[in-house]
Amino acid sequence: MSRPRIRFDERGLTEIMRSPQVRAALKARAEEIADRAKAIASAEIDDGFAAEIRVSEEIRPSGRPTAKVEATREDAADHEWGSTNTARRRVLGRAAGVTPQSVLPHRGDVPQ
Repeated sequence: MSRPRIRFDERGLTEIMRSPQVRAALKARAEEIADRAKAIASAEIDDGFAAEIRVSEEIRPSGRPTAKVEATREDAADHEWGSTNTARRRVLGRAAGVTPQSVLPHRGDVPQ
């Protein structure tokens, strides 16, 4: 007996990606990450930093919807990646569960 072959048909993929259910799931996941990021920021930086962590939604030119967590404060990149004057905290990366090795292999020496 031969095994059935499954072939993915991409014709409905754009419609599925734009559905309210998919967009709601993306936003819900981003909100979970944002809540963790806010807790980390409050504990390690300050409440002002935590207040500027937001979820934004957009649809990419390809039609793919996204929901992303972003820190909008001016020094957010310094806290995420470190600078000469700011310790590297990785607030968003840790909240999302992203390991340094998967993003920047040469920066794997960050304590978790």
